[in-house]
Amino acid sequence: MQPAPGVPEILVITVDTLRADRLGFAGHTAAHTPNLDALAHTGRWFSQATTPLPRTTPALASLHTGLWPHHHGAREVGDTIGPADTVASRLAAAGWRTLAASAMQVAGPEQGMDRGFDTFHLAHDARADDLTSAALAMVRSDRDRPTFLWVHYADPHFPYLPPAGGPLNPDAPRCRRLIEAIEDRRIRRAAVYADRSGRASDALADCRQLYDAEIAAVDHAIGTLLAEWRRARGTDGWTVLSADHGENQGEDGLFYEHGPNVHDASLVVPLVIAGPGVQPGRDDGVARLEDLLPTALGWAGVAPPQTLDGVDLRPRLAGGEGGPTLAFAESGSALHATLFDYVVSGRARMYCVNGPRYSLCRSRRGEQTLHDQRSDPDLKHDLSATLPQVVAELQAVEKRWPPESARQRTVRSAHFKLVATPHSSGEYRTALYDLSDPAGRDVSDEQPEVLARLLDAMDVWDAPTPQTGAERSDEELQMLRELGYVE
Repeated sequence: MQPAPGVPEILVITVDTLRADRLGFAGHTAAHTPNLDALAHTGRWFSQATTPLPRTTPALASLHTGLWPHHHGAREVGDTIGPADTVASRLAAAGWRTLAASAMQVAGPEQGMDRGFDTFHLAHDARADDLTSAALAMVRSDRDRPTFLWVHYADPHFPYLPPAGGPLNPDAPRCRRLIEAIEDRRIRRAAVYADRSGRASDALADCRQLYDAEIAAVDHAIGTLLAEWRRARGTDGWTVLSADHGENQGEDGLFYEHGPNVHDASLVVPLVIAGPGVQPGRDDGVARLEDLLPTALGWAGVAPPQTLDGVDLRPRLAGGEGGPTLAFAESGSALHATLFDYVVSGRARMYCVNGPRYSLCRSRRGEQTLHDQRSDPDLKHDLSATLPQVVAELQAVEKRWPPESARQRTVRSAHFKLVATPHSSGEYRTALYDLSDPAGRDVSDEQPEVLARLLDAMDVWDAPTPQTGAERSDEELQMLRELGYVE
């Protein structure tokens, strides 16, 4: 099959861990993002775009398949995508050349991210400029077919360490000392993520400077990519900029991490689309990563899969109506066992069931211990013999919530967001937020009709409770350890 003559080409750029509010076009005055700002000026910016799960693999799998995580099968970082068509596989079948460059191992062939790509270049943790060079080396030939190119940058993933020769390189001594302490294993990552010693919050201003500097370095690399792409492939194609998820920097008590909650810091992602027929401007309506597949295939004139959760955004790109009206999402699980703010934390090899003060923990060999979170956050002293009633209470919670199953859920309209949080009782407790309210108050009592409508929608969505607590291989654990998801 051959694509129609003159079909514009498609470039999709995703940036790992990129908050939607740290870019110049989003109003962040300290941002140094001239290339992304210029792209947003010529394209349509979806200011409320969201990820369906704020971790890399599930989010990008939804972008590529147009499916929610419980439909494509990747419910946690590192999971493999189930059998599903992708943007690349559909375009390749229609005669397109399909290319990809990824700087994240959990966004690579092991997860099925290479499905449909003629060439897939994986360079784990590559610097942005190097990844741009690798991507451009693939696109400078073969003008006989239209090209679909996806590039996934690794920065600004924590630890925030901008390149010395980048556009910005602040001193940020407190954050640099904190990162050194983590890398030297003088402080555990989970202790930083939970701000257990106060060092994370103490370094927040400095860490934000380093985070902005990493974004500036990615912006520079993307500027080169855009300029050379246009020079090599022409200027009449479509360009998409987005992210897999954002990053909590103190929101909901979580620092320099993402995934275990659905706070907007991690849930909302930048989404800019530019190209033929796109009406420049800002769109404050609902948009999701899973909407990219039907939109891109619509551009190419290629039929989408019959089973699809995403919705074509092309009417909205032209300044019209249409597209999705609700965005659904779930959190990942709390992968570090000592993140005690969650009902269950850790993975099958080591997890804890957490009460207000005590945690019942189980090792990979099934050994059960009880710990006081306040005096023993490193889980060294077993209190199970002296507190049998507490053990029994937490064992009951353990039966209700297997490892990795206790996750927040959310449904979001253009104006409201409903969050359902797992409770030790085995049920969910809900809160409704008005997105225009900076105080973040629960307005459930003030908006009963909205609450009822979103509760009904969440019931219809009905993502089953994930049962993903299976043992991981040593190789998988090492990969997650290098990325900071486990210790």
